[in-house]
Amino acid sequence: MKKAIFALTLFLSIQALASDFDLKATMKQMKVEFKQASQATSVPDMRVPVEKLSQLVEEAKRGDYPPEKFDTYLEGFSKLSVALDNIESQLDAGDLVSAKESLRHVDELRIEYHDKRNPSIWTRLFG
Repeated sequence: MKKAIFALTLFLSIQALASDFDLKATMKQMKVEFKQASQATSVPDMRVPVEKLSQLVEEAKRGDYPPEKFDTYLEGFSKLSVALDNIESQLDAGDLVSAKESLRHVDELRIEYHDKRNPSIWTRLFG
């Protein structure tokens, strides 16, 4: 009986850990995909990392965030989804130059929302 309870407890613990979302790891993977997209020299080369970025953003939307920052996270991920959809449309049209320009907007969103997530001490003090 003790073994059965132990096994059940272990199974539930593993299940709980497996369902946890690791935002830090997802952000690191997003950085890798962004870099690959920015270094792409053709539409097919850029399409793969942009699609992976879109998938990672969708995963990130389902994360569990602190209530006080939930709206900020969701707003940022939603804007990121729109920007990536725009890039995918440009890639569908075969416009690599416009897609690369739009990728700069994704980087601007990254900077903006990282600042909102972790405001500097000066922003905290002086608003």
